[in-house]
Amino acid sequence: MISPGIPLDISPNAAAWEAFLRADSSGTRFQSWLAIVCAQLREVRVAAILIENPTDQTFTPVAAWPEAGPELGRLGPVIESALKERHSVIKSVSAPPAAAHIAWPLVIGERVAGMVALEIDATAEDVDAALRVICWGSAWLVDLLHERARSEALCAQKRLGSVLEAAAALLRHARLRQALFEVAHVLRQHFDCARVAIGLAEELTVRLTVLSDAATFERRAPLVLACEAAMNEAFDAHAVIRLPAPDGTLEPAPKHDALRAVANAGSVLSFPLAVGARCVGIVTLAQEEGKTFDAGDLVWLEGFGALAAPIVEQRQAAERGVFRRLYHDLHGVLVKLFGPRHLTWKAVTALLLFLTAAMILTPVDYRVSARTVIEGEVQRVVAAPFEGFIGAARARAGDTVKAAQLLAQLDDRELRIEEARWSSERDQYENRLREAMANHDLVAIQVLEAQLRQASAQLALVTEKIARSKLTAPFDGLVVFGDLSQQIGAPVEMGQKLFEVAPLSSYRVILQVDEREIRHVQIGQSGRLVITGIAGEPMDFTVAKVTPVATAEDGANFFRVEATLSDASPRLRPGMEGVGKIEAGRHSLWWVLTHGFTNWLRLILWTWLP
Repeated sequence: MISPGIPLDISPNAAAWEAFLRADSSGTRFQSWLAIVCAQLREVRVAAILIENPTDQTFTPVAAWPEAGPELGRLGPVIESALKERHSVIKSVSAPPAAAHIAWPLVIGERVAGMVALEIDATAEDVDAALRVICWGSAWLVDLLHERARSEALCAQKRLGSVLEAAAALLRHARLRQALFEVAHVLRQHFDCARVAIGLAEELTVRLTVLSDAATFERRAPLVLACEAAMNEAFDAHAVIRLPAPDGTLEPAPKHDALRAVANAGSVLSFPLAVGARCVGIVTLAQEEGKTFDAGDLVWLEGFGALAAPIVEQRQAAERGVFRRLYHDLHGVLVKLFGPRHLTWKAVTALLLFLTAAMILTPVDYRVSARTVIEGEVQRVVAAPFEGFIGAARARAGDTVKAAQLLAQLDDRELRIEEARWSSERDQYENRLREAMANHDLVAIQVLEAQLRQASAQLALVTEKIARSKLTAPFDGLVVFGDLSQQIGAPVEMGQKLFEVAPLSSYRVILQVDEREIRHVQIGQSGRLVITGIAGEPMDFTVAKVTPVATAEDGANFFRVEATLSDASPRLRPGMEGVGKIEAGRHSLWWVLTHGFTNWLRLILWTWLP
């Protein structure tokens, strides 16, 4: 708690008050304020005012009493404590004797904007008086810091507005060159320059693009050559080059010295437009004699460069032609592969090259895949022997039958009636023939013999039809076609296929090979077959015949290839489908994976090329 102390006496400090009230800079006002405060206190040994630097959040002394010296270092611990605790701190120290360190933070809102620190004699009255004086007088400093922050904010706002206006000029025109010419004019007006030049980076050099005072220019003109040389000097240094250098320092920049001489300029500044670590262009400004670039100009250019560089890069990329863009992309890839860094790109590329080499050098078995159907080696058709009607059905597709087993029965009732009729007529002709022979009637004998032969023939024909009305299996096998169980009484025509029977002991494999792969298939090649229903039992086969006629199916052409099985599974049945693969020799893995695309590309090129 602050106890009442002696009142402030300002009469002995009239000069300090006069300096404080008439100060034309913040530094002078800080120093005058500190002198007034120290004059009000007794036994003040060291005092200082520290102000926060917004760029790096450090506190820098702006005023010291009696003067800046190494003794200010003794105030470091108390200042750190006040910054950490955010309120005034008093610390007693043993050396020098009877001394106290006082730190008073200057708070603006939630931020500590400054600090007042001093070292005085360690008496209660002195400490109390010091706190009282600092508490009353700190309002001046806080107000001064408020004014300083407001001025900086106004300057920053004004600077931001002009930066945005200059950056917006890059977006007003359809072509980048026109936009850069307007930007050069804006920069010339803003900095009151004699000349502004902007160059764009191309590979490892910078070429002058626009001059603020010339719509066109001659490439071999001395001024143009001097500007390009200075730009390339800044491009190689990848830094801002300013002549004359600040604080009288000497920076070796011979190209900029040459530009000053050619342009008859007093000061020259080159500022890189950088996106990350890559420079996309250089802005060079030249001022007349008597003018120089200050720190504020550099701050403005830094803000402008942060906005303008990405816009220039994007517009450059948008205006590149197809071949230029392709070259740029290829160059970027090559830089990543053969330049520094980008270890991931190099590792992935090396892995891809290794895999490609392995695929080219590694031979593998190439197999032609084809949809496969199982057929019986011999397939016998059981057809209708004559026109008639179905009388009975004893078998249907999928049944296993034995040789001579009844498959179906045609209706033979009319045939039996006709058989009886012809049998009766034959008997009549025999009786009449015997009578004619008894009467020795030669003419009647010849006629009756002819009629008897006709009746016998008709009887034999009917008897044969009755025998053939029973449809039987030609051999042991499987009925692969035919189901008459739902067609009893239906008419059939002579020659109509009713059943199809295939043997169970011998099969042939029918492979539908795509026309793009048929050139790899030859008679005698071996392969393996997997049937859908018995996928766990692959079977070997040998190509027996390649049919030279293609058939169209599902929008593609296929050739019929016949093969014979080496060892058929007992569960194999005609009509089963699967996938067969024909061994077509050994090729590199690369050829196996890409030959289909290569053939397609050759066909497309052959189609489109003249």
